[in-house]
Amino acid sequence: MDIEALKAFRAVVELGTISHAAESLNYSQSNVTMKIAKLEEQLQTKLLHRHNRGCQLTVKGKELYEYALQIFMMVEQAENAMQDEHAPRGSLQIGSIETTAAIHLPNVLMQYHRSCPDVALHVRTQPTAKLVEQVLHYQLDGAFISGPLEHSLVGKRVVLNEELVFIFAKGKKPVLENATILVFRSGCSYRFQFEKYLREESIKTYQIMEMGSLEAILGCVQVGLGVTLLPKSVFERYTRYFNLEYETLPQSYNEIPTEFIYRKDNPSVALRYFLNMLVKG
Repeated sequence: MDIEALKAFRAVVELGTISHAAESLNYSQSNVTMKIAKLEEQLQTKLLHRHNRGCQLTVKGKELYEYALQIFMMVEQAENAMQDEHAPRGSLQIGSIETTAAIHLPNVLMQYHRSCPDVALHVRTQPTAKLVEQVLHYQLDGAFISGPLEHSLVGKRVVLNEELVFIFAKGKKPVLENATILVFRSGCSYRFQFEKYLREESIKTYQIMEMGSLEAILGCVQVGLGVTLLPKSVFERYTRYFNLEYETLPQSYNEIPTEFIYRKDNPSVALRYFLNMLVKG
């Protein structure tokens, strides 16, 4: 099986379209199409359904994708085994929830880059649920999530404990009944905690408004559009830019750990250095 064709197939699956896969791999679209066709001919099965919005996996395509993840993981492990333990190189794919990426991650990345300059760092921000999925599928080497997470395949380090607070426009303390709740999309642990609080406090009438970025949420909170639930560290960092106040939660709701997770069977040299740095930090 042609490993380059398999790489093109994986890119199309993960990026959704042939054009995005071609851009990522620095190939022409026709080259990617040809590689997928060659793979389908070799395996004598249809792997992708093509439509005007992108590509969708067939049943056999889903099966091959799972094998592809294992194949690339073994290739990476072989490359890692050949590395000099004292000079990590290659790439490190790190994921993070947006709040951690904005507030806590820059210093971590700077420290790691100074220690391991030959490692190319790549960072993606996603909700916790998506990050867990991507770590499990070898799409990320590790990720900073809102925990706690218990999974037999996953190792973890507790990085810090965040205090959650309600954040609202200064001088406009909200009544949660009938309020607009500003949150990240589904899969965000802070959103889950907010909805749990509302449910357990028997607050049934409210409107959820999803936002795509931290700054968008805080900007809308500032003008009085609604209220959000985020770590106190977010308020402390952004209070100089936004006119906000906060209120603490009852103790049973107000603490959530930030954990760094990784697959136990995917310990590259670059990742081991990263984990050691987190422990020392």
